[in-house]
Amino acid sequence: MSKKTYLIKKTINSILKLIDDLDDDQVIIPNDIELTKSLNISRTTVRVAVEHLCDADIIKRDGPHKVVLRQPTAQDYFDIENSNSTKDVQIEKYFLNLIHTGKILPGDRFSELSLAKSSGCTTITVREFLIKFSNNGLIEKIPRGRWKMVKFDEDFARELISFRQMVEMRALTELLKFPKEHIVWQELRRLLAKHEEIGADMENRYLEFPDMDRELHYIIQKSTKNRFTSQFFDIVSFVCHYHYQWDKTGELERFTVAVHEHIDLLNNLITHNTAGAIMSLEKHLDSAEETLLRCVHGLEN
Repeated sequence: MSKKTYLIKKTINSILKLIDDLDDDQVIIPNDIELTKSLNISRTTVRVAVEHLCDADIIKRDGPHKVVLRQPTAQDYFDIENSNSTKDVQIEKYFLNLIHTGKILPGDRFSELSLAKSSGCTTITVREFLIKFSNNGLIEKIPRGRWKMVKFDEDFARELISFRQMVEMRALTELLKFPKEHIVWQELRRLLAKHEEIGADMENRYLEFPDMDRELHYIIQKSTKNRFTSQFFDIVSFVCHYHYQWDKTGELERFTVAVHEHIDLLNNLITHNTAGAIMSLEKHLDSAEETLLRCVHGLEN
Protein backbone atom coordinates (compact mmCIF):
# COMPACT_ATOMS: atom_id res chain seq x y z
CA MET A 1 0.00 0.00 0.00
CA SER A 2 1.41 3.40 -0.98
CA LYS A 3 1.73 6.23 1.50
CA LYS A 4 -0.94 8.18 -0.41
CA THR A 5 -3.42 5.29 -0.22
CA TYR A 6 -2.69 4.82 3.46
CA LEU A 7 -3.37 8.51 4.20
CA ILE A 8 -6.64 8.42 2.27
CA LYS A 9 -7.86 5.33 4.15
CA LYS A 10 -6.76 6.82 7.45
CA THR A 11 -8.67 10.03 6.63
CA ILE A 12 -11.78 8.05 5.73
CA ASN A 13 -11.58 6.24 9.06
CA SER A 14 -11.19 9.55 10.90
CA ILE A 15 -14.28 11.03 9.25
CA LEU A 16 -16.25 7.85 9.94
CA LYS A 17 -15.24 8.10 13.61
CA LEU A 18 -16.38 11.73 13.63
CA ILE A 19 -19.79 10.67 12.28
CA ASP A 20 -20.00 7.90 14.87
CA ASP A 21 -19.39 10.45 17.64
CA LEU A 22 -22.06 12.92 16.50
CA ASP A 23 -24.97 13.57 18.81
CA ASP A 24 -28.25 12.05 17.73
CA ASP A 25 -29.65 15.40 16.62
CA GLN A 26 -26.59 16.29 14.51
CA VAL A 27 -26.69 15.56 10.78
CA ILE A 28 -24.07 17.99 9.43
CA ILE A 29 -20.32 17.41 9.53
CA PRO A 30 -17.62 20.10 9.05
CA ASN A 31 -16.75 21.38 5.59
CA ASP A 32 -13.58 20.41 3.73
CA ILE A 33 -11.54 23.32 5.06
CA GLU A 34 -12.43 22.54 8.68
CA LEU A 35 -11.68 18.84 8.14
CA THR A 36 -8.34 19.76 6.58
CA LYS A 37 -7.39 21.80 9.63
CA SER A 38 -8.68 19.40 12.28
CA LEU A 39 -7.20 16.28 10.67
CA ASN A 40 -3.97 18.05 9.69
CA ILE A 41 -4.13 16.63 6.16
CA SER A 42 -4.22 18.12 2.65
CA ARG A 43 -7.46 19.30 1.07
CA THR A 44 -6.88 16.92 -1.82
CA THR A 45 -6.83 13.93 0.54
CA VAL A 46 -9.95 15.19 2.33
CA ARG A 47 -11.80 15.60 -0.99
CA VAL A 48 -10.92 12.06 -2.09
CA ALA A 49 -12.05 10.69 1.29
CA VAL A 50 -15.31 12.63 1.15
CA GLU A 51 -16.04 11.41 -2.38
CA HIS A 52 -15.54 7.83 -1.20
CA LEU A 53 -18.04 8.36 1.62
CA CYS A 54 -20.51 9.94 -0.80
CA ASP A 55 -20.19 6.96 -3.13
CA ALA A 56 -20.84 4.67 -0.16
CA ASP A 57 -24.05 6.64 0.61
CA ILE A 58 -22.82 7.53 4.08
CA ILE A 59 -22.90 11.28 3.46
CA LYS A 60 -24.00 13.58 0.66
CA ARG A 61 -22.96 17.07 -0.34
CA ASP A 62 -25.56 19.79 0.07
CA GLY A 63 -23.94 22.98 -1.10
CA PRO A 64 -21.10 23.79 1.34
CA HIS A 65 -22.47 21.26 3.82
CA LYS A 66 -22.16 17.50 4.10
CA VAL A 67 -25.25 15.72 5.38
CA VAL A 68 -25.05 12.38 7.16
CA LEU A 69 -27.26 9.77 5.47
CA ARG A 70 -26.54 6.83 7.75
CA GLN A 71 -24.34 5.69 10.60
CA PRO A 72 -21.15 3.85 9.62
CA THR A 73 -20.84 0.11 10.16
CA ALA A 74 -17.71 -1.89 10.98
CA GLN A 75 -17.46 -2.84 7.30
CA ASP A 76 -17.14 0.82 6.30
CA TYR A 77 -13.83 1.17 8.14
CA PHE A 78 -10.50 0.22 6.56
CA ASP A 79 -8.23 -2.16 8.45
CA ILE A 80 -4.97 -0.24 8.41
CA GLU A 81 -3.71 -0.99 11.92
CA ASN A 82 -1.43 -3.82 10.89
CA SER A 83 -1.17 -3.14 7.18
CA ASN A 84 2.14 -2.47 5.53
CA SER A 85 1.09 1.14 5.01
CA THR A 86 4.54 2.59 4.61
CA LYS A 87 7.82 1.14 5.72
CA ASP A 88 8.76 4.27 7.64
CA VAL A 89 5.56 4.03 9.71
CA GLN A 90 6.20 0.32 10.22
CA ILE A 91 9.75 0.68 11.50
CA GLU A 92 8.85 3.61 13.78
CA LYS A 93 6.00 1.67 15.38
CA TYR A 94 8.19 -1.42 15.75
CA PHE A 95 11.15 0.45 17.24
CA LEU A 96 9.06 2.36 19.78
CA ASN A 97 7.37 -0.88 20.80
CA LEU A 98 10.79 -2.43 21.51
CA ILE A 99 11.48 0.41 23.91
CA HIS A 100 8.01 0.35 25.46
CA THR A 101 8.33 -3.37 26.22
CA GLY A 102 11.87 -3.03 27.62
CA LYS A 103 13.51 -5.05 24.84
CA ILE A 104 15.89 -2.15 24.17
CA LEU A 105 17.21 -0.36 27.24
CA PRO A 106 19.44 2.69 27.83
CA GLY A 107 23.00 1.82 26.87
CA ASP A 108 21.98 -1.13 24.66
CA ARG A 109 23.56 -1.53 21.25
CA PHE A 110 21.85 -2.86 18.15
CA SER A 111 22.60 -3.19 14.44
CA GLU A 112 20.70 -1.94 11.42
CA LEU A 113 20.74 -5.48 10.00
CA SER A 114 19.21 -7.13 13.08
CA LEU A 115 16.55 -4.43 13.34
CA ALA A 116 15.72 -4.82 9.63
CA LYS A 117 15.31 -8.59 9.95
CA SER A 118 13.15 -8.47 13.06
CA SER A 119 10.94 -5.62 11.77
CA GLY A 120 10.49 -6.90 8.22
CA CYS A 121 11.90 -3.68 6.75
CA THR A 122 14.90 -3.13 4.50
CA THR A 123 18.20 -1.95 5.93
CA ILE A 124 17.82 1.24 3.87
CA THR A 125 14.48 2.03 5.53
CA VAL A 126 15.89 1.23 8.97
CA ARG A 127 18.99 3.37 8.38
CA GLU A 128 16.93 6.35 7.19
CA PHE A 129 14.65 6.10 10.23
CA LEU A 130 17.55 5.85 12.69
CA ILE A 131 19.38 8.79 11.12
CA LYS A 132 16.22 10.90 11.36
CA PHE A 133 15.53 9.76 14.89
CA SER A 134 19.11 10.42 15.98
CA ASN A 135 18.38 14.15 15.61
CA ASN A 136 16.49 13.80 18.91
CA GLY A 137 19.78 13.07 20.65
CA LEU A 138 18.43 9.85 22.15
CA ILE A 139 20.35 7.39 19.98
CA GLU A 140 23.83 7.66 18.51
CA LYS A 141 25.65 5.92 15.68
CA ILE A 142 28.69 3.78 16.40
CA PRO A 143 30.96 2.00 13.86
CA ARG A 144 29.95 -0.90 11.59
CA GLY A 145 26.30 -0.11 11.13
CA ARG A 146 25.54 -0.21 14.84
CA TRP A 147 23.66 2.16 17.13
CA LYS A 148 23.45 2.83 20.84
CA MET A 149 20.65 4.06 23.09
CA VAL A 150 21.87 7.21 24.81
CA LYS A 151 21.37 7.82 28.53
CA PHE A 152 20.25 11.43 28.81
CA ASP A 153 21.09 13.40 31.90
CA GLU A 154 19.25 15.84 34.15
CA ASP A 155 20.10 18.84 31.96
CA PHE A 156 18.48 17.15 28.96
CA ALA A 157 15.36 16.33 30.97
CA ARG A 158 15.03 19.87 32.36
CA GLU A 159 15.54 21.48 28.93
CA LEU A 160 12.91 19.19 27.44
CA ILE A 161 10.41 20.00 30.19
CA SER A 162 11.02 23.75 29.97
CA PHE A 163 10.48 23.83 26.23
CA ARG A 164 7.43 21.59 26.53
CA GLN A 165 5.84 24.07 28.91
CA MET A 166 6.41 26.97 26.51
CA VAL A 167 5.07 25.05 23.50
CA GLU A 168 1.98 23.61 25.16
CA MET A 169 0.96 26.82 26.93
CA ARG A 170 1.08 28.66 23.60
CA ALA A 171 -0.83 25.84 21.92
CA LEU A 172 -3.49 25.91 24.64
CA THR A 173 -4.24 29.58 24.05
CA GLU A 174 -4.59 28.88 20.31
CA LEU A 175 -6.89 25.94 20.97
CA LEU A 176 -9.19 28.04 23.14
CA LYS A 177 -9.69 30.43 20.18
CA PHE A 178 -11.33 27.71 18.07
CA PRO A 179 -15.07 28.29 17.47
CA LYS A 180 -17.49 26.15 19.47
CA GLU A 181 -18.61 24.27 16.34
CA HIS A 182 -15.04 23.17 15.53
CA ILE A 183 -14.48 19.42 15.32
CA VAL A 184 -11.82 19.56 18.05
CA TRP A 185 -14.46 19.99 20.77
CA GLN A 186 -16.10 16.71 19.72
CA GLU A 187 -12.68 15.04 19.91
CA LEU A 188 -12.16 16.39 23.42
CA ARG A 189 -15.62 15.33 24.61
CA ARG A 190 -14.95 11.83 23.31
CA LEU A 191 -11.58 11.81 25.04
CA LEU A 192 -13.13 13.01 28.30
CA ALA A 193 -15.62 10.13 28.23
CA LYS A 194 -12.76 7.71 27.66
CA HIS A 195 -10.82 9.18 30.59
CA GLU A 196 -13.81 8.86 32.88
CA GLU A 197 -14.37 5.25 31.79
CA ILE A 198 -10.77 4.23 32.41
CA GLY A 199 -10.49 6.37 35.54
CA ALA A 200 -13.31 4.36 37.08
CA ASP A 201 -11.33 1.12 36.64
CA MET A 202 -7.71 2.19 36.98
CA GLU A 203 -6.47 -0.97 38.65
CA ASN A 204 -7.34 -3.00 35.57
CA ARG A 205 -6.90 -0.40 32.83
CA TYR A 206 -4.11 1.93 33.97
CA LEU A 207 -1.80 0.73 31.18
CA GLU A 208 -4.16 2.37 28.70
CA PHE A 209 -3.22 5.78 30.07
CA PRO A 210 -0.04 6.44 28.02
CA ASP A 211 -1.98 6.30 24.75
CA MET A 212 -4.62 8.68 26.12
CA ASP A 213 -1.89 10.98 27.40
CA ARG A 214 -0.30 11.07 23.98
CA GLU A 215 -3.64 11.75 22.29
CA LEU A 216 -4.56 14.66 24.56
CA HIS A 217 -1.21 16.39 24.26
CA TYR A 218 -1.21 15.84 20.50
CA ILE A 219 -4.61 17.52 20.18
CA ILE A 220 -3.33 20.48 22.19
CA GLN A 221 -0.05 20.84 20.32
CA LYS A 222 -1.45 20.43 16.81
CA SER A 223 -3.66 23.50 17.30
CA THR A 224 -0.62 25.69 16.68
CA LYS A 225 -0.24 24.43 13.06
CA ASN A 226 3.52 24.71 13.46
CA ARG A 227 5.82 22.16 11.82
CA PHE A 228 8.50 22.61 14.48
CA THR A 229 5.95 21.89 17.20
CA SER A 230 5.11 18.63 15.43
CA GLN A 231 8.76 17.61 15.36
CA PHE A 232 9.12 18.44 19.04
CA PHE A 233 6.05 16.38 19.89
CA ASP A 234 7.81 13.27 18.54
CA ILE A 235 10.59 13.75 21.10
CA VAL A 236 8.15 14.27 23.97
CA SER A 237 6.23 11.16 22.97
CA PHE A 238 9.38 9.11 22.93
CA VAL A 239 10.67 10.30 26.29
CA CYS A 240 7.46 10.72 28.25
CA HIS A 241 4.79 8.60 26.63
CA TYR A 242 6.91 5.57 25.88
CA HIS A 243 8.50 5.62 29.33
CA TYR A 244 12.05 5.87 28.08
CA GLN A 245 14.33 4.89 31.00
CA TRP A 246 11.41 5.07 33.45
CA ASP A 247 11.24 3.22 36.69
CA LYS A 248 7.87 1.42 36.68
CA THR A 249 7.56 1.56 40.48
CA GLY A 250 4.41 3.40 41.51
CA GLU A 251 3.10 3.55 37.94
CA LEU A 252 -0.54 2.97 38.93
CA GLU A 253 -0.45 5.80 41.45
CA ARG A 254 1.20 8.21 39.00
CA PHE A 255 -1.23 7.38 36.23
CA THR A 256 -4.20 7.75 38.58
CA VAL A 257 -3.11 11.27 39.51
CA ALA A 258 -2.49 12.13 35.85
CA VAL A 259 -5.91 10.83 34.74
CA HIS A 260 -7.64 13.11 37.25
CA GLU A 261 -5.50 16.04 36.10
CA HIS A 262 -6.50 15.28 32.51
CA ILE A 263 -10.19 15.16 33.42
CA ASP A 264 -9.91 18.54 35.15
CA LEU A 265 -8.14 20.00 32.09
CA LEU A 266 -10.63 18.52 29.64
CA ASN A 267 -13.61 19.85 31.58
CA ASN A 268 -12.13 23.34 31.58
CA LEU A 269 -11.36 23.16 27.87
CA ILE A 270 -14.80 21.89 26.88
CA THR A 271 -16.51 24.61 28.95
CA HIS A 272 -14.11 27.20 27.47
CA ASN A 273 -12.88 28.18 30.92
CA THR A 274 -9.66 29.87 29.82
CA ALA A 275 -8.26 30.63 33.28
CA GLY A 276 -9.20 27.19 34.55
CA ALA A 277 -7.65 25.45 31.54
CA ILE A 278 -4.38 27.33 31.95
CA MET A 279 -4.20 26.49 35.64
CA SER A 280 -5.05 22.84 34.95
CA LEU A 281 -2.33 22.52 32.32
CA GLU A 282 0.23 24.24 34.56
CA LYS A 283 -0.56 21.80 37.36
CA HIS A 284 -0.37 18.79 35.03
CA LEU A 285 2.95 19.86 33.48
CA ASP A 286 4.40 20.51 36.95
CA SER A 287 3.42 16.96 37.94
CA ALA A 288 4.95 15.62 34.73
CA GLU A 289 8.18 17.47 35.50
CA GLU A 290 8.35 16.04 39.00
CA THR A 291 7.61 12.54 37.74
CA LEU A 292 10.17 12.65 34.94
CA LEU A 293 12.94 13.93 37.17
CA ARG A 294 12.13 11.36 39.83
CA CYS A 295 11.81 8.39 37.53
CA VAL A 296 14.44 8.98 34.87
CA HIS A 297 17.67 7.61 36.36
CA GLY A 298 16.30 8.34 39.83
CA LEU A 299 16.77 12.08 39.39
CA GLU A 300 15.36 14.22 42.15
CA ASN A 301 13.50 17.44 41.57
